[in-house]
Amino acid sequence: MFDWNDLRFFLELQRSGRLLTAARRLNTTHATVARHIESIEKSLGTALFVQHAQGYEMTPAGEALLKHAEAMENVALLAQEEITQSTAPLGKIRVGVTEGLGIKFLASRMIGLFERYPGLEVELVAVPRFVSILNREAEISIHLERPSADMLVTRKLTDYRLALYASQTYLDNAPPLHSREDLGRHAWIGYVDDLLFSQELMFLNSFCRSPRVVFHSTSVIAQQEAARSGLGIAVLPCYMAASDPDLVVLLPDESIERSYWISTRRELHKSVRLRVVWDYVVGLCEAEQGLLRG
Repeated sequence: MFDWNDLRFFLELQRSGRLLTAARRLNTTHATVARHIESIEKSLGTALFVQHAQGYEMTPAGEALLKHAEAMENVALLAQEEITQSTAPLGKIRVGVTEGLGIKFLASRMIGLFERYPGLEVELVAVPRFVSILNREAEISIHLERPSADMLVTRKLTDYRLALYASQTYLDNAPPLHSREDLGRHAWIGYVDDLLFSQELMFLNSFCRSPRVVFHSTSVIAQQEAARSGLGIAVLPCYMAASDPDLVVLLPDESIERSYWISTRRELHKSVRLRVVWDYVVGLCEAEQGLLRG
């Protein structure tokens, strides 16, 4: 029988793909991670990983072990959750969310949650990429596409509207803009196409067949700042731009709608502290439909 503790190292190496990354997440050394992997491989009599230049890839034996290791991890998490909730009902929850919603909407509206639950601690990971809850990067994830993994509990969080915005300075010096047909004569601000983390962000062509993009950024906040400076037209969520005094909405009848989805691992969904945060975010979005949907 192998040491059950070795499974922590096995799971972290599988999720990170690199010894150094796994060691950093486990607050140990890469030699220690390697030693635990070697120990479990020796006990099972088979290799669990193959090392490539890009990192570590699981063998068929590793794939077979993975589902059992995750099941054991889930049982341990549930046991910890059940015991700690009976003695200290609140604690830390990490929420992964897209940059715009996290920084421009959620962060300024979280105070009500802490007024109700002063023992709560929230880590808001607001980044321009997908935050994985399957890889334990967060307990709750809010993203642009509905995840399909069976291990998740998912629901639509809200629809939201995006519209065209530019500064008055830009409009004063740009060609006239009266209809959709005029958009091809203007400068645009958009994402870096080959670094898009979601196909839901490919929306410039929804407004203009051949937009002349002069500034690209992976950050929607950077795009907003570029539009405020007078650089061109940006497609921005209404909840970010509608109250910005330096931006003017263009062609108000031209807009598009997208959705946010919220999810968590199935075994965590009954967690008291997770449901406190989950229900607050859901309720917040329901109360702010006028803003979110423009």
